[in-house]
Amino acid sequence: MVEVKNLKKIYRTESDTVEALKGINLVLNKGEFALIMGASGSGKSTLLHVLGTLDRPTSGKVFYKGKDLFSMNEKKLALFRNKNLGFVFQFHYLIMEFTLIENVMAPLLIAGVDVDEAREKAVDMLKKVGLGHRLTHKPFEISGGEQQRTAIARALVNSPELVLADEPTGNLDSKTSESVLSLMAELNRETETTFFIATHNRELEKFADRIYFIKDGIINI
Repeated sequence: MVEVKNLKKIYRTESDTVEALKGINLVLNKGEFALIMGASGSGKSTLLHVLGTLDRPTSGKVFYKGKDLFSMNEKKLALFRNKNLGFVFQFHYLIMEFTLIENVMAPLLIAGVDVDEAREKAVDMLKKVGLGHRLTHKPFEISGGEQQRTAIARALVNSPELVLADEPTGNLDSKTSESVLSLMAELNRETETTFFIATHNRELEKFADRIYFIKDGIINI
């Protein structure tokens, strides 16, 4: 489904040049639960940002079902992201003034889905992640684990084909982390959504179909 060829990302400032990615090659198949593992600063987040079309590569190609993503302009890339991708980050980035339903509805409304349909889908997805009893709560009224479950619901509500997660359990205690990891693995099996997760949490390895290891911007399989 996704093929990355010789991907490079270089950041330049007036005083320095940093090679964040040094010729990355990888493949993600439909329905896989795949990991990219490495220490902080190894290039994991940069890779996810490029795969999520949030940042353009310096060189190299990212193909999605054979389509060269970065041949598209910014408007088309934005439409592609909304339709095909879901994002889960270490920090959940929920809107504190919104209820959980409203937070999860947001991607659907941006995509032009009718309000009533968006609400129905949001409620259904929140129930799937075990938050059917928290629908009208606001993020500051629930636990960190429940906030991350809400972020997962938001990432999946638009039925994306690929979910990119960047250290999704980085701010959670071990018990809550295990619960969130199990939930993602369960949703992967149920929905056949492809998950690509950047992490240094070795507990995730037991769920993985494929693991990539990255160090200093280079992948070692």
